[in-house]
This record gives sequence, structure tokens and C-alpha cells, in this order.
Amino acid sequence: MIPHKTKHGAAALARLKAYEGELENKRKERAQLAYERKKQLNKLRVKAEKKPRRDLPFKTKMLLRIEN
Repeated sequence: MIPHKTKHGAAALARLKAYEGELENKRKERAQLAYERKKQLNKLRVKAEKKPRRDLPFKTKMLLRIEN
């Protein structure tokens, strides 16, 4: 609790910042981006599994590069 009646408390209250709703939207955007990236990686994995085995080392390196 901030002692808002004192000079020190009033100054602290003036410096206090509160955000309404903005952080929730940012969280949702980040979650959506993470979901899209995960979906893309899963598509690449399925595609790599369908390819012949001779291309496997190249695809594995590509997947590792994308994940990091």
C-alpha cells in the first residue's frame, strides 16, 4: 500500500504506471507467432519424413538451424 497522503507517497503514486489490456494483446500476439512457427516446423518435419533417405542429413541440418 502506498502512503498517498505523505509527500513521499504522493510522488511514488505519480510515478506509478499501470497498463490496461495492452500486455494481454502482446501476450496473445507472441502466442500466435509461436503457434505459427510450431506449425511450420511440424510441416517441415512431415515433409522431411516423406523425402527419400538420401536427403535426410541435409533436412536434419535445416530443421536444427530453424529451431535455434
